[in-house]
Amino acid sequence: MSSKQNTRKNNHFLSSYIPNPKELRTIVISLTITICLFFIGILLISLNHQQLMMQDYKHYKIIVKQFGSISRILYFAVLAIYPVFLLLKWKRLKTIKWRNFQLKSFLQFLGKLVRKWHVPLALASTGAVFLHGYLAIIRGFKWDFTHITGILAIILLFFLLFMGLRRFKRKDKKWHFKLAIGFLILFMIHASF
Repeated sequence: MSSKQNTRKNNHFLSSYIPNPKELRTIVISLTITICLFFIGILLISLNHQQLMMQDYKHYKIIVKQFGSISRILYFAVLAIYPVFLLLKWKRLKTIKWRNFQLKSFLQFLGKLVRKWHVPLALASTGAVFLHGYLAIIRGFKWDFTHITGILAIILLFFLLFMGLRRFKRKDKKWHFKLAIGFLILFMIHASF
């Protein structure tokens, strides 16, 4: 069996959603790195579980919030794809110039950049969110507004990831975008209160 057939067989689930082999390879590498980092995080949390539980709640909450802040920054970078591509669709964009600088050429470069990093950063931030949620739950789950909005955001994130897979074949009926807006609102509410 050739290595091409072996690769196609090993990645059958993702290859059925992602037809471009170069994008598929990037996503598989990003997913593998994210899963490895997630399990390293779980291992470190497990090894330091007793110390974490003995910490003052305020100090522990700072650690939990750091993972949330990392994921929030990464999600804003992921969400940058939407305004960039919206501006690229604007017809008057061609007319905006300043000396030799054309805004459209800069936005096209930026569009390639955010398109390339959209999925890898989304996967990395999802891993950070799962560590954030795990740390929040192991110290003691409370039925308060913050925990409930966090759980709702993670549930919405699962649907967002699934629709992201369907987006590669344009079979999501714009649900990936709608869920992304809903997730943005929900995680901002969660982070603010």
